[in-house]
Amino acid sequence: MIEILLKKIFSKGIETLWENKNLVLLYLKTIFGKYRNKEIRFSISYLYRITIPNTDKYLLVKSSRIPNQLQPVGGAYKRYGDDKLFEDWDFQKDNNDNGIGIDEKSDKDLRFRVKGKNVIKVIKWFEEGKEREVSANREFIEELISTKILSGETFRNIDYKLIKRFAKHLKYSKYHKCYEVLIYDIVELIPNDKQKRELKNLAQIPNNINEGYAIVSSEDIDRLRYFENDIQLAKIGEHTKLLINKTF
Repeated sequence: MIEILLKKIFSKGIETLWENKNLVLLYLKTIFGKYRNKEIRFSISYLYRITIPNTDKYLLVKSSRIPNQLQPVGGAYKRYGDDKLFEDWDFQKDNNDNGIGIDEKSDKDLRFRVKGKNVIKVIKWFEEGKEREVSANREFIEELISTKILSGETFRNIDYKLIKRFAKHLKYSKYHKCYEVLIYDIVELIPNDKQKRELKNLAQIPNNINEGYAIVSSEDIDRLRYFENDIQLAKIGEHTKLLINKTF
């Protein structure tokens, strides 16, 4: 009986270790490796997969920060409550020199830097879901309802589900000039019948990027470019590939 129990525990331990092998490697690199005292930038966001019903087309919005770029609806989660943990981690906010920059709207965004030795602590804190935003409603409202791209009456209440969590650890960013931990939650809008009709109707309107959005195909996303009549009208953010189950 004891032998059987030990085998079960051992098998479960190996299974857990294998499932979390990337996190184990990250732990070793940031606690004992060369990244321990390096500044590591975090960007932790959620992205919406909004599919036009019965097509391979997706609703993207125009970036407010990156010129002429289309990307998924969504953005950084926000932190709430006590900042003591962040102060203990000696975190630094993004600024115009070392990141995207912070204003009143983005002050609590989960985009910041910590020393490598605190990376695992940050990830554990995020996964616990305490003192941070857990809903994906805010960016949907800000980017689609407030801008009148979609009807506030029709989309007053929305349903969505988490598809997957994608993480890229210790990727070097030439733009930010540092190593990054990127975490994205991919959520999928589940439209009701009325919402489906509005999405279909929106797709019938010729794209006008100046209106703040575009309906693009999976092929457009794969090549990270939006074309009309063989003319490139916009680039598409790399992270958009996550909507079509590809990585970047």
